[in-house]
Amino acid sequence: MAKDKLPVYKITIDPEYTENGQDLGIEQIAFTSTPAIKVMGMAFSAQTKPMRFNDEIKYRITAPALIPMEIYRFDEDTDEEYYVKFTAEEIEKIHAKFMKDMLNKDLFNLEHDTEKTVPAYVLEAWIVDTPKEDKAYSSFGIEVPEGTLMVTAQVTDKEYYAELVAQEQIGFSIEGYLGMKLKEQNKSQINTQMNELMLPDGEHIINEKIYIVKDGKVVEVKDVEKVEASEEVALEETVIEEEVTEIPAEEETMAVDPVLDAEAILAIVKPAMDEQINALVAMIADLKNQLEEVMSSEVEEEVIEEAVAMSAQQRFSSVNKFINNK
Repeated sequence: MAKDKLPVYKITIDPEYTENGQDLGIEQIAFTSTPAIKVMGMAFSAQTKPMRFNDEIKYRITAPALIPMEIYRFDEDTDEEYYVKFTAEEIEKIHAKFMKDMLNKDLFNLEHDTEKTVPAYVLEAWIVDTPKEDKAYSSFGIEVPEGTLMVTAQVTDKEYYAELVAQEQIGFSIEGYLGMKLKEQNKSQINTQMNELMLPDGEHIINEKIYIVKDGKVVEVKDVEKVEASEEVALEETVIEEEVTEIPAEEETMAVDPVLDAEAILAIVKPAMDEQINALVAMIADLKNQLEEVMSSEVEEEVIEEAVAMSAQQRFSSVNKFINNK
């Protein structure tokens, strides 16, 4: 792809463009012989033109830390080509946040090695407004564009300062986390390029972007939603729980409980027994009435006793017959 058609990402410290929750901004400044910008693990091309000044009497080093410019990038992991752009407006914001958060202790390292702390602190830092009139040019002879962030470091160890100068490690390269925001004017340009590919209607995922094509034209572009590790784990657990279905154990045959069985039988038999007894009592009452009319009191007692005896036998016979039928 022609470089004039490559997407351009503006460097920003807007929290909206952070990754993994990092605090965007400058974290350290490296003394180096090949000044470059190291952002989010990316080392940009070194400056070919020396732009620094060292004061051998005061042991100070002045050099640009950030310059408004576009830098070509090729991402080997994704085979993607693009530009990153440092604007004067964003450099000013970076400078303001840097000064606000700066502890000015252990801020400098040597050649991006955080274990090699340089005995120095920031004496001053400023934004260049008028290049030809700014002290970057008038005092130090450094010509940089408007919006450049200049830094003067005060080295506190004379011998260390002499070694830095001898090794020409007197340039600055910032370290930190900076976000990248696609320039608005590039979005329409990318859409035009996608349309030129004549993609079929539907959704197409390209470089972690979803391109929605309708009637042969890109009508919408959105980011691919990323699933957090914790959500993936939770999803896996849910799937596992759905797949594992407990098989209920077969109901076991309960042992016979004589007490419970007797109560159950009585509950079934008692209504029938009551019905038989009630019928028997009614029969006896009727028989008694008849006997009162034809028999003497003596005979009546004998008959009644016999009837009562027969009724007990009948009761037992009825219960026995009911149980046998069951």
